[in-house]
Amino acid sequence: MKGETIEQCPLCSTERVAGETYCENSKCGYEFGETTKPEQQTKPQDTALQTDEEWLKEHKESTGKLIFPDKSPVSIDNSQRLVGRADLKNHTKQDPMLISRSHFTIYKKNEKYFIKDGVTNVQDRPSEHNTFVNGEKLAKDERKLENNDKISVSDVEMVFEA
Repeated sequence: MKGETIEQCPLCSTERVAGETYCENSKCGYEFGETTKPEQQTKPQDTALQTDEEWLKEHKESTGKLIFPDKSPVSIDNSQRLVGRADLKNHTKQDPMLISRSHFTIYKKNEKYFIKDGVTNVQDRPSEHNTFVNGEKLAKDERKLENNDKISVSDVEMVFEA
């Protein structure tokens, strides 16, 4: 591990060791580096094997986006998207420990997007630190997201685009 270069996936910001072919985030599957020519490539069934262009084209119209401070987008598709310290540590100027590992979850339900503080299918526990939407602290219940809502965690502000 010593001397290895750490990079981030441009789609989901998951850290990776330079030289790995695919993003390790099972919901992303971004392929790093050169891709084969389209006429030689058959459409893969597993999204982890798709090129970034194919994945973006397939998901572009049906997904919302979470825009980070550096303007990098993260797509929100039909699965849950948990956002926490690993996603936000490079955007904060404060102590990253003020951001929970599982800070908030964004998900799509009935063609609408919702946010919930720290809750996933696996855990039902709010984050230890607060999440704000347009300056209002998230309550225990889910909150419907609208286009251009501002989501704040610690000193990091993101924008949701529907």
